[in-house]
Amino acid sequence: MATKIIRRFAQNQAASASALSKPKKFYKEVSVANEIDEKTGNSIHKVLLDHRVLKTQGGQVLKLNSYPLALAIAEEWSSQAEFLQLGQMRLTGLAFTAQDNPLEQTADTISQKILDYVDGDTVLFFNTESSKLHRYQEEKWAPLIKNLNSDLGTQVRCSESILDCDVASQTDKDKIDRWIRQHNFPALVGLQYATESVKSFIIAYNAIRHHIDAEIAVDAATLEQRTQAETWGNVEWAHGLEREELMTRLSAACLFVYFNSNNFTSKTI
Repeated sequence: MATKIIRRFAQNQAASASALSKPKKFYKEVSVANEIDEKTGNSIHKVLLDHRVLKTQGGQVLKLNSYPLALAIAEEWSSQAEFLQLGQMRLTGLAFTAQDNPLEQTADTISQKILDYVDGDTVLFFNTESSKLHRYQEEKWAPLIKNLNSDLGTQVRCSESILDCDVASQTDKDKIDRWIRQHNFPALVGLQYATESVKSFIIAYNAIRHHIDAEIAVDAATLEQRTQAETWGNVEWAHGLEREELMTRLSAACLFVYFNSNNFTSKTI
């Protein structure tokens, strides 16, 4: 009898915890409404949940300038099952952050946070103590540095000593800063999210500029971990989940930057 009561209590607690942590889906249909902004004359797009306009966490009606982004966010909401997996709706979260701007960030503060990654970028510091890891770094990281320098006209270089931190000159940082500031605010939010996800501006840059795809970018970001796993082995399921999680974050960030940095038009013939 006591065992049954304990089991029933545990089941009820689990159900309650699930309901509290994951809101139940409250809509059936998702669509996108297109309107003209009276102030700017530009098209804006809203996501509708059963004809109710989606609002941000700050209580604002979510307004998107990119129609493809609106469709992608609508798909995130449409693909939800019984309970909403809000933490996995990456594009929605980025759009909410860009519009609400809860931390009151500016182009200046975001640019500086991204630039802070340059001096200590993992990709710029090669390990000479392991011949295998050093070989992989030459193969996987060196091309990423070359792409950055070729695109932006910088002379960022790698180092084989943690004491040698002069890997990017002020001129290099100024050029990177100019590239960063070419983006509008929503795209900057995505760029910051990409950089922080892989802990590297250079990897994020290469992914956003389509030099590499998200899978290769994640491989570059976890190069040392994967090299150690080749030697010592790893817990497959744990590292697999971590890899998939990182890939979804980076992919969403790249899409968010792309959708907010390009204009799309459609024509009906």
